[in-house]
Amino acid sequence: MWLEATTHPGLEDLLLEELSALRPTEGAEVDARKGRVRIPWEGPLEVLPLRLAHHLVLFRARMPLSREDPLRALERAALALPWPELVGAQSFRVEARREGEHPFTSPEVERRVGEALHRAYRVPVDLKCPAVRVRVDVRGEEAFLGVQLTERPLSRRFPKAAFRGSLTPVLAQALLRLSGARPGMRLLDPFTGSGTIALEAASTLGPASPVYAGDLDEERLRCAQEAALASGLSWIRFLRADARHLPRFFPEVDRILANPPHGLRLGRREALWGLYRDFLEGALALLPPGGRVALLTLRPALLKRALPRGFALRHARVVEQGGVYPRILVLEKL
Repeated sequence: MWLEATTHPGLEDLLLEELSALRPTEGAEVDARKGRVRIPWEGPLEVLPLRLAHHLVLFRARMPLSREDPLRALERAALALPWPELVGAQSFRVEARREGEHPFTSPEVERRVGEALHRAYRVPVDLKCPAVRVRVDVRGEEAFLGVQLTERPLSRRFPKAAFRGSLTPVLAQALLRLSGARPGMRLLDPFTGSGTIALEAASTLGPASPVYAGDLDEERLRCAQEAALASGLSWIRFLRADARHLPRFFPEVDRILANPPHGLRLGRREALWGLYRDFLEGALALLPPGGRVALLTLRPALLKRALPRGFALRHARVVEQGGVYPRILVLEKL
């Protein structure tokens, strides 16, 4: 059997590292730029407490896709597998996902395999809120059959963001890890918006790490503070603050994690460059030598042009979120 965990494309190595701290990962497979990591699995079903994963799927079978009547082959393969989750289940559904060109559609896979399992286990089909989700993933010339372990994404661990465009807790966790943050360090989220970065940092490092969060939008701050209280993270210090003048509002910190604006609302390119310049100069003033800034940006060239002397670029990678490809940059104060 294989346990597959999904994440944002570009974060597969971090997810594998997190998995390796919980389970043996010898023989692991990484689907580069697909956001998937698989490890061999033995034993009972278990939902691992992963902070860099969205969903977990336990695949019980992996087979070459038959060229002769592939739907019939998938149906037979499903019937040959044990499905203890379906014994006495209230409902189920089959979810098919395909990559590549095939002489059949995903709904056809769902119908054929679903009808076969329904006849075998006499479990009602529920397409909206099933108790069991059977997965049939067809990737090129290979098929995977298993059961999805997560009903809702593991990344949905905080109250739903009140504002569109918020980055996910998984990306916030990636910023945190790539920055090298450790318990006891002081952290700042200067463009907090809905509070995702601050909440992720506080929930990961605990109350021994002071977390500061600033934003100019009072409504966003209010929603972020409500989310923090609802999540039991009352030690986060929220403040209406201008990220262009960080030293006016915040004390020295060890790490700054940021998702700065990328210009759609600021208008001119010069205005965005000025924001980046002022933010980075303020960050330089707040950090001790060796302190780091980890940020997500869709404007890496502009941000690098605004970079003041005193910072060194320590890491860069492209990730994917919602069809766009921002870059994570990690800067260190010299």
